[in-house]
Amino acid sequence: MEELLKSLDSDLVLIEAVVGEETIELHAKRETDEETCPYCGATSKSVHSVYRKTISDLPIQEKMVKIILHKRLFFCRNTDCSRALFSETLSFVDRYGRRTNRLTKKIKEIAMNMSARSAKKVVNEGISNISDDTILRILKKTTDHS
Repeated sequence: MEELLKSLDSDLVLIEAVVGEETIELHAKRETDEETCPYCGATSKSVHSVYRKTISDLPIQEKMVKIILHKRLFFCRNTDCSRALFSETLSFVDRYGRRTNRLTKKIKEIAMNMSARSAKKVVNEGISNISDDTILRILKKTTDHS
C-alpha cells in the first residue's frame, strides 16, 4: 500500500490501511518539513492545523480506494502575501478535487463515447461513486481546456 501512495507523491507516508468488504481506506500524510505558499512563493515550517481530506483513487482488486489525507494548513510568514494561511499543494489531485487525476482520466476515457447516464452505471460498478452531473462537469472541463 505504501508503494501505491509513493506512486502518487514520494512524500506521502502510510499511517494506516483499513481493508473492508467493498473499500480500502488508506490514511496518509505528507512528510515534509516545509511547504511553499502557492500565492507568494515563500516557504513556511509553521503549521496552523491539520484536517482530513478524502480523495478517491482507482480501485484495487475490485475494491474502491479512498485516501484519507491528513492535510496540513500552514501560516504564510511573508507579510506582503495576500493570504495568511495556505494548505499543502498536491500534484496528484486538483486544488479542490475529490478524485486523483488518474481516476478522473479513467472516468473521462469511459465517458467519452457514451452518455453520462451509461457512463455513470459503468463507473459506479466498482470504480467510484459518481453522478452523471459530475461526469458531465468532468467532460466539460476537458473540452474547456483542450
